[in-house]
Amino acid sequence: MEGDRILIRKKLSEIPDAAAYFRRLSGIDPASVPEKYGDSVSNAHAALLERAELSLLVRRMPVLSCGEGEVRLTEELSLVGEMPPKVLSQSQEVICFVGTLTGFSNESNDMMVEYFIDTWGSAYIEAGQAWLATEVQAALVAEGMNRTHLWCPGQHRFELNNQRTLFSLLHPEDVGCTLTKRLMMVPAKSVSGIMGVVPAGTENLLVPCDFCRFRPTCPSRQNCAAL
Repeated sequence: MEGDRILIRKKLSEIPDAAAYFRRLSGIDPASVPEKYGDSVSNAHAALLERAELSLLVRRMPVLSCGEGEVRLTEELSLVGEMPPKVLSQSQEVICFVGTLTGFSNESNDMMVEYFIDTWGSAYIEAGQAWLATEVQAALVAEGMNRTHLWCPGQHRFELNNQRTLFSLLHPEDVGCTLTKRLMMVPAKSVSGIMGVVPAGTENLLVPCDFCRFRPTCPSRQNCAAL
C-alpha cells in the first residue's frame, strides 16, 4: 500500500454485512420482507449485483508536515481546515481512498424496484467502506501499527474542498467517479476519506460521531464509531 495508488475491485457479493446496512437504511430485513413489497427488494438486489462492482482506489502517503490549518502530503497538495491537523496530529503517514460503485444505475420500469436499487447501492458503498477500514486495520496491526478513525470530507470541520486533494492524489475518474463543481461525487454511490497511520496503543483518537449534533438519535452511530 506504500506510495503508489492501488486499485481494488470487488464483486458486490464479496462484500460482507451489506444486508445489515440495508436493514438500517430501509427498516426492512432482507431475510423477512413484508408482503406489501412483494419481490421488489430481491429483484432490486439482483439487478444491482448484475450491474455494479465496488472499485476502491487507495494510496498511502507520508505526512510531510502537520500544522495549524494544514496537513501537507506533497509539495503541491494538502488537507486543509481545522480538523485534519487534529485527526493526523500523531500520524507520520495517511491512507487516502476513494470508492465507487462502478456501473451503478437505479433505472427500472418499476418505481419500487428503483427505490430499493438506490437503497441497496447506499448499503453496499457503506459496507465497502467498512470492509476497507477493517482490511487496513488488519494490515497495520501486522506491521505493529494502528490507524485513526476514518474521516471523510464534509464531516465536522473536515472541509469538503479536501475532495480536490483526494481526487488529485487518486484520479478516480479512471474508474468512472468524477467531481462536480460543487464537490459532489458522481455517481452518488461513492465515498472518499482518510485514515491516519499511528503507533500501536495510541489513545485519544478523534471519532467523527462525537462532533455531530445528531449523535444522540443517529441510527448509524454504532457503525460509524467502528470505522
